Amino acid sequence: MNDTTGYVNLLYSQCSVDLESSEPAWFGSQGPGESPVEYGVEPTIKERRKWSPREDKILISVWLNTSKDAVVSNDQKAQNFWKRILDYYNASPLLVGTLPRELRQCKQRWARINEQVSKFVGCYDVALREQRSGQNDDDVMKAALDNFCDAYGYKFNLEHGWRELRNDQKWCSTYVSKDGGKDKRKHVVDVDREDEVREPEARPMGVKAAKAAGKRKKNDTEEEMSQLQAILEMKDKLQKQKILDRLLAKRDPLSEMESSLKLKLMAEMFSSNSQGRSHGVMKVVVPHVSQVTGYIEMSSSSSYEFEERLDEVFDEIFEDTFNNIVEAQSIPQRTRAYVERNREGGHDRLWNDYFSEDCTFTPHLFRRRFRMNKELFLRIVHGLSEWFPFFQQRRDATGRLGLSPLQKCTAAIRMLAYGSAADTVDEYLRLGESTALSCLHNFTDGIIQLFGEEYLRVPTPEDLQRLLDIGEKRGFPGMVGSIDCMHWEWKNCPTAWKGQYARTLNDINVLDRSPVFDDILEGRAPRLRYVVNGHMYKLAYYLTDGIYPKWSTFIQSITLPQSPKQELFAKVQEAARKDVERAFGVLQARFGIVKNPVRTLDKEKIGKIMRACIILHNMIVENERDEYIGYDI
Repeated sequence: MNDTTGYVNLLYSQCSVDLESSEPAWFGSQGPGESPVEYGVEPTIKERRKWSPREDKILISVWLNTSKDAVVSNDQKAQNFWKRILDYYNASPLLVGTLPRELRQCKQRWARINEQVSKFVGCYDVALREQRSGQNDDDVMKAALDNFCDAYGYKFNLEHGWRELRNDQKWCSTYVSKDGGKDKRKHVVDVDREDEVREPEARPMGVKAAKAAGKRKKNDTEEEMSQLQAILEMKDKLQKQKILDRLLAKRDPLSEMESSLKLKLMAEMFSSNSQGRSHGVMKVVVPHVSQVTGYIEMSSSSSYEFEERLDEVFDEIFEDTFNNIVEAQSIPQRTRAYVERNREGGHDRLWNDYFSEDCTFTPHLFRRRFRMNKELFLRIVHGLSEWFPFFQQRRDATGRLGLSPLQKCTAAIRMLAYGSAADTVDEYLRLGESTALSCLHNFTDGIIQLFGEEYLRVPTPEDLQRLLDIGEKRGFPGMVGSIDCMHWEWKNCPTAWKGQYARTLNDINVLDRSPVFDDILEGRAPRLRYVVNGHMYKLAYYLTDGIYPKWSTFIQSITLPQSPKQELFAKVQEAARKDVERAFGVLQARFGIVKNPVRTLDKEKIGKIMRACIILHNMIVENERDEYIGYDI
């Protein structure tokens, strides 16, 4: 500090002096506006004051209210804007008895709050997108804090500021991240789903197919045909030129028709000359022909013998080109060889193993491999063969019987039960891969059309009353079931669609797309009456975990129970809600295609496979319900 002052005073001492001026000249080391320097006295250093959470909240509130001013808002100079913020902050009644803050301190503190909160918003959004089933808000907050610490190397200690700013519309629309990009969070827009007409989305073209389509060229046959067409056009032009030469060489007066023909030919000749051809000389070049290596010239003085020779040359060229095209065309080979699989033997083997009177395998093994009893399977086969032509056994053109309904339905059930590839049933059932896939998709379509209305219906009054009785016996009167979500990986998902299905469909997003609560929203929910803790209720409810929203129709557990009553409620609620988890486990254990990543390419077929598995599961439960240990109701 002393060195700097001495340097400035040295500059003062080196300035030019006006001797005629009335102002006194300063030749010392002390400037004209400086007070004497007291050496040996240390300058006073102000004590640094920390910001408390209450002061942060007051500063945030002042900034938000000043920004929302309807008259001036942010459209003013920064100095005036922050001066108003400083006046409002120091005038707060919550800060009575404290030292007032300076302008620089408020600006620095707000910049720190804005920067750290903006960074934490991104970390919280990442944790929210990765929220799994069973996690509550505390778990998401903990994951967000961990993400912030891992990304920036220090802990986030402005949670109070984030809670003040996170839901403020003015701040969310104006804050800027560190990279300079504005907030990209999407806002929810209400859409009338009934009026929205969505066309079925086609599968996009792959990367390799798109590149091949852009670089596709003509094949050899197309090139030969274009050469042949060029020869015919050239011969036609030479014929017209010969006619024009004869008309020009004629000495007698031309008739009206000949005059019009001459003018027409001359006009065509001039138009061809304007396209780059030389006048009086025509050139023909044909590759892959050994007779013609250069060009053929023709002038107006051509003789009759030369014309005949020219016609012969063109005929030879035309014949050779045509022969090359015919020889280049080969008979297309079959894409796959025919395999005699002896499908009759496959049917006989299947019948003797499972369906004859003295079958090889016991009913227990049939239930294990077909996932259902033999009576239920035969009921499905009979219904499909009666209503769907695909499952009817017919004869081909040679009079030979095709695949039996038992073979087709068994192939579909094996693929659903074990989740195996299509060609794994070839060795036992004797049907190819493409036929097995066709059996699978026709089987799912038939199950949905034939049994969907009965086994995938809205609960009837009898079903609803049975569910209410079970819930009341378990300690939850008015409960009709539990709500949860199950994920199914799509292995062959197109690259263009991965953003729609990769780690974005959590329980909340699936709930928004689900039609489960449409009846409740439209006022068609079943009316009932039950009493809990002396209060009368009229709507049923479901048990859920912590990820679902706080709706009146959702009853969630207590995250951190404190009293014995809360601990008992959390224990009973979580035990009752595990029914839906067990249902998903049974569905995945029964049908391996649902447990493993799906390999189907069509999105619509994937949905039909899942619906068919749920319908079959309900049919199996109904068929085997008497064997279960039920409730005494």
